[in-house]
Amino acid sequence: MPKKHSNGPRRIQADKNYIEVAGKIFAVLEYFVDAGSTKKSMAFADLARTLPFARTTVHRILYSLEKLGYVERDEMTSRYHLAAKFFELTGPATNFRRLQSISRSSMQQLLLRFGETVNLGIVEDHQITYIEVLQSPSALRIAATPGERNPMHCTALGKAMLAFLPENEVGATLEQWPLVRRTPRTITQRKHLLEHLASIRERAVALDMEENLIGVVCVASPIFDQSGKVIAGLSVSGPAARMMPKLAQVQEEIRNSASAISRMLSPSALAANVLSPYKRASTPGSGDTTAKPARLAVP
Repeated sequence: MPKKHSNGPRRIQADKNYIEVAGKIFAVLEYFVDAGSTKKSMAFADLARTLPFARTTVHRILYSLEKLGYVERDEMTSRYHLAAKFFELTGPATNFRRLQSISRSSMQQLLLRFGETVNLGIVEDHQITYIEVLQSPSALRIAATPGERNPMHCTALGKAMLAFLPENEVGATLEQWPLVRRTPRTITQRKHLLEHLASIRERAVALDMEENLIGVVCVASPIFDQSGKVIAGLSVSGPAARMMPKLAQVQEEIRNSASAISRMLSPSALAANVLSPYKRASTPGSGDTTAKPARLAVP
């Protein structure tokens, strides 16, 4: 006897790995963002009326987010708004996407101009992390991959940023990551490295002359945010045989490109040339003729 087929609706099997409450929590947060309310407060009634959840569910989610510090409630009006902790959580990712977007045009121009790999990097855990890499079209090329890390003391990107970090951060980096010799040209003496960083601050350009990999030369310059804090580095790298004849031109253009990116990140804050925070206090016309350029202590 043939089996009868049910004409009723098929039951969709639940996804056992899906945490339903997580979807509801993010729906609440997304509502704040999508409604353009990241900077203003929202009434509970508006949230409860718009979101497809029970009022008690919305209330419990808001209460939990408030306890965690991602949402705040005004005691006088009982209205909710996203708290500073939310922006601390999402800010770095947003800033990196903006940094990548703004930097891409300059990186492409450098790639076309020199035909060598162009890198954009940041500091993570006292190391350089590559977040954007445009590879050289040449068969013989040197290219990191996004997410790859390298020491700061022996890379141009690392030294370009290390030179402009606060003294305590420089000390923490050198304590956590000893000056390991990667090649015979690597700087392994703390005193020599600090003197080297001082010269980088004068020119806003760092060189890696086969210090990380034999046969590879790299040129880098720092990128600053609106407050003058170094947040990233831009570099051009390639085989030494190809890089050496154009080294002077690469240095000039990498510095100009990094400066242009800094200005685009904070157009009202930075002058035409990259100024070191260590030199800015004594810049002519700054109004402070007594200030001295800060220097990293040499033990």
